[in-house]
Amino acid sequence: MDTKTTGEDRKYKLTADELSHWNDNGYFVRLDVFTKEENDVLRQIADDIAVGKIPFPASHINQNALVMEGEVEKTGIHAMHKIHHASCYNRDFLARTRDPRLVGPVIDLIGPDIVGLNNLYIWKAPEIGLGFPWHQDRWYFNHSFKTDKTVGTWTAIDDADRDNGCLYVIPGSHKGKIYDHYDLEGPQQGEFKLARGARDEDGVAVEVPAGAVIWFDNGLLHKSTDNHSQRFRRASVAHYITATAEWARPNVDMSKRPMMWIRGKTYPGKVDQIEQDVIPIPESE
Repeated sequence: MDTKTTGEDRKYKLTADELSHWNDNGYFVRLDVFTKEENDVLRQIADDIAVGKIPFPASHINQNALVMEGEVEKTGIHAMHKIHHASCYNRDFLARTRDPRLVGPVIDLIGPDIVGLNNLYIWKAPEIGLGFPWHQDRWYFNHSFKTDKTVGTWTAIDDADRDNGCLYVIPGSHKGKIYDHYDLEGPQQGEFKLARGARDEDGVAVEVPAGAVIWFDNGLLHKSTDNHSQRFRRASVAHYITATAEWARPNVDMSKRPMMWIRGKTYPGKVDQIEQDVIPIPESE
């Protein structure tokens, strides 16, 4: 595939200061990237998916672990945790992952030929929303891909602060080793792993208003905390990988990790099992 792309995304290329901050710290932030109205579109679509108004594969929808374990009783969006691969099955989410405001800086970090992976939307419900432990995305992605070139983007749908469970990062950790990741205790043990050796005292809270975006290196140690507030803390996350990446092992089950074209070329024999349009939802779902 060699699809023409416009120069629109170059309007949003990295600045010298952002590149310096990226190299030193492994992340950078831009404010006011998306408007409230734009984020409200995704919020409403995600809420409609959660309550069954919009079809979506059930295997990619997860409730809050405390709700699943029967420790708390919540319904509707207050019972939700996340949807995986949103861009693969919904055109509005796909358009967001291809938005030049997200992709523009990514081009400067991993090149012009880009594929999307693991786009997810996260609800962190008031009082019960659970955080993620310290982890590095590269530890997960190394199970599937032979590449160091992936970039994550984290868009705040709501204001994100210490009270409602914002992101924390360990600046500069992307320049170090990839930690061993271990099972957790408790209801989240089947979903998350913990980077053994990461220290809370090294973490820095990245508090951002709604509409802001955080770009981060896949080697950066990061986590989020529980939501202790009466407010939601929702986020849309999109990860990008260079289209020149190779599969780490043969016979990858694409139903568990579908890929979507973002821009530029794809390459035969690389991560080219991708879709240009959304994937039809199976009848069984």
